[in-house]
Amino acid sequence: MTVLIAGGDSFTFGSELPSQEHAWANLLATRKGWDIFNVARPAASNSSIRRNVMNAVHECRDSDLFVVVMWSFPNRYEFRFTYNTGQRDTPWYSINPWTFNDQNFEEHFFTKDDAVLAAQQANRANAEKRGIADFARSYIKNVAETEYWELYTSWYEIVMLQNYLIKHNIPYIFTHVDNSLFQCNSADSTLATLRADIDMTKFVMDEGMFNWAKRTKQQFYTTHPHESAHVEWINMLYDRIV
Repeated sequence: MTVLIAGGDSFTFGSELPSQEHAWANLLATRKGWDIFNVARPAASNSSIRRNVMNAVHECRDSDLFVVVMWSFPNRYEFRFTYNTGQRDTPWYSINPWTFNDQNFEEHFFTKDDAVLAAQQANRANAEKRGIADFARSYIKNVAETEYWELYTSWYEIVMLQNYLIKHNIPYIFTHVDNSLFQCNSADSTLATLRADIDMTKFVMDEGMFNWAKRTKQQFYTTHPHESAHVEWINMLYDRIV
């Protein structure tokens, strides 16, 4: 039986859904009658997504495989720390703007949820306690202050995974969470080289799921689309994927 390996962040993991069975990738596997190996992680960076998918492919290398990936926001970065980060994938840790910014989480909520707010505050407190927040502030200030580094680091992860899957003759499709992944006004030759090597025919949707859900007025939980949006998303893309 075919094993569907699904990579992504919380949108693919199924955060806030009643169960992971309601996530779009799991819905696809159920509809096709495939087994599912969902290696998505909440708050995952594109580096984390690529790493987890490659590991899953290697682990399942003797099976018939199909890979689907929903790439995340480009302003996330994964590092392997030298100490316990207190997170599921320790010592790996993906930092994002919420890791260090002194901002009001609830400004980004579609609906108020005290439990989600408490979880975000706990993650911030953990990052501050372990020194990760200080590292993140320095990294953003000195390296990733502009969108250039966001796009460069995301695009080379896409190219790396694309070429890895081609090398191993594994069919795949890509999609993404947010349109910012491909919004670029730079004429830099390095970015142009990476962008030219991405096979955009493998992206089955020009619009990110997050942007699509907002534009079509899908129902949201706190920060993620409702399970009805996952159903509509996969119904819309099913023929393009298979």
